[in-house]
Amino acid sequence: MISLARKAIKANQQRKQAQTNPPPIELQETGSDATKQARQQPRCRHMEAYESSSVKCVACASEKKTARIYRWKIILGLVAPFALQALDSTIIASALPWIASDFGEISQLNWIVSAFNLTSAAFIPFWAQMADVFGRNASINAAIILMLIGSALCTGAPTNAFPVLLLGRGFQGLAAAGLNVVVRTILADRVSLQENAKNWAIFSLVGGISYGLGPVIGGYLTNADWRWCFAINLPIAAVALIIVFFVLRKELLGPQPIPELNETAETGRRTKFVARLKTVDVGGQLLFIFGFGLVILALTWGGATYSWSSPAVVVPLVLGIIFAGVFCYWEYLLAPGNTMAEKLPWQRAMLPWELISNRDIGLLFYCECATGIGMYAVLYFCNIYFIAVRGYDSDEAGVQLLYFVPGLGAGVYICSFMCNKWPRMTFPCIFLGTLTEAVGLGVLAWAIYANRLNVIYGMMALVGCGSGMRFMASPLHGIGLFRHLRASVIGLMAVAIPFGGTIGLTIMSTVFNNTSGLDSHSDFSSVHSSSGGVANEQAVHQAKMGVVWAFVAITPLVALAFPVTWFIGNVKLGQGPHGEDGPTDIVVKGSYLLKLVRGQEKLKIEKNAYRLNSSHSRAWSEAVASDQSVNASRPLQGSQV
Repeated sequence: MISLARKAIKANQQRKQAQTNPPPIELQETGSDATKQARQQPRCRHMEAYESSSVKCVACASEKKTARIYRWKIILGLVAPFALQALDSTIIASALPWIASDFGEISQLNWIVSAFNLTSAAFIPFWAQMADVFGRNASINAAIILMLIGSALCTGAPTNAFPVLLLGRGFQGLAAAGLNVVVRTILADRVSLQENAKNWAIFSLVGGISYGLGPVIGGYLTNADWRWCFAINLPIAAVALIIVFFVLRKELLGPQPIPELNETAETGRRTKFVARLKTVDVGGQLLFIFGFGLVILALTWGGATYSWSSPAVVVPLVLGIIFAGVFCYWEYLLAPGNTMAEKLPWQRAMLPWELISNRDIGLLFYCECATGIGMYAVLYFCNIYFIAVRGYDSDEAGVQLLYFVPGLGAGVYICSFMCNKWPRMTFPCIFLGTLTEAVGLGVLAWAIYANRLNVIYGMMALVGCGSGMRFMASPLHGIGLFRHLRASVIGLMAVAIPFGGTIGLTIMSTVFNNTSGLDSHSDFSSVHSSSGGVANEQAVHQAKMGVVWAFVAITPLVALAFPVTWFIGNVKLGQGPHGEDGPTDIVVKGSYLLKLVRGQEKLKIEKNAYRLNSSHSRAWSEAVASDQSVNASRPLQGSQV
């Protein structure tokens, strides 16, 4: 009995010592392999059932195989539609002077681009809501059909019916908006943010190559007939429609649960078509389209068709700004707890107020606008430089734009490496990409002025690198902030590039028209068919200076995006604690750069390490306490006499 009592007292003292001094966790990777293995987190949620970590998880292997099959189905099925919308954005860059000349509308040249950009940007939030309300499959099929209609109208437009061409371009823009946002949304479905980064890296590369090859393909097609620039879309769209129907139809998510209709992820869709149609934010859609459309209309007319002081420019510009303000207020009223949300509880905001009012989202939107300005400037006005100043044919001018593609591909690869491998953050890509693009545009303007052809090629690649670095990082950053609003985030980020491109082209076209000395009804190639001698040299010089001043005009807008990035936060991909579906993401709010400068980020890491050690101590204490309670409930051997 005495020996049993001594053993019990000794065991109790050991337990108390264990509670007071739990074994520490080493934060550095030192020690034996067994120690390292003990410190590793569970490889998956299924492995907790096994005592040995060497047992292979069959469930995980099956899940990985299913995910891999799904991933490649999505990639192969969506490449054609996504490449189609990207190709359609730039394929007419080389053909633009000839199209406008055939219609006798050189002064309205920017309308051929603006008609596409207007609808492609204005209707992106519309498609984001349609993808949720009516499902991914119905939305992407509708977008492809609209692309077929628009391409057919552009292909068959008579040269005395310029509005028919613009109508077709409008339909193409509407379709491109749908393809852009729905494809991005599908890529974000059913995967983690880190997996989405891998998928989006592939599509960023596909989109970048399509953007770059568009002018080249358009240049060769223009030698035959510029109408082939639109006709080529018809077979591609038809093939895409077949692939989506037979390959992806069963893989794509259907209509998403709408909380306003008392639907949840568990209940799924419970309402009919009419009830879901009522949830569409019609008021927000109309206000956004009118506001956005009037602003673009004013920017397109200003300096080209009418003077900037003309009522035809001032009135739509002022009305557009007013509509944009009313749209923001409308979305605010639809926020939970506000007036319209109580009166129209079934309405679902097109762009939720929490998204619009977020600082990082606003800063990201401007950075993406700067991306569009730089990218469209190179693809359109470098082409004008090669035709009007260097005297190249359309196909030869298009080939020169290929220098933009390697830079774009390099930027996408750098972004993919930074998001997936090291440092697995979104901020470095946005920060470095913005700086790279601004420097490239500034030096490009000088190179065009000095006629340094090799420098021009190098700066085109540098601008492409800066654009490519932000293609993927900005949407990922936004999705990291609002995972539950990924369709809206993707839609808003997708609006920014064509919107910025339209603003940039409008400014550049206005400056070019006022400084190039070209007749508004002449072809750019007519510069080299002048009377010759001094007059010809002067015409070429004026055309060159028109391009130079056009680049100078938009460079400050792109450069301004660099200080804007100083106030953006950061999303650390897969660096959070492990959840049921793997590692989670860490969102850093506020200025990430400022925190780095002040050393607050390092302090935060140390605090997290201390928190990790504290949580381990609590876990150890709880385990010991649990062991005590279990032992207390058991009768000691030999205690019964």
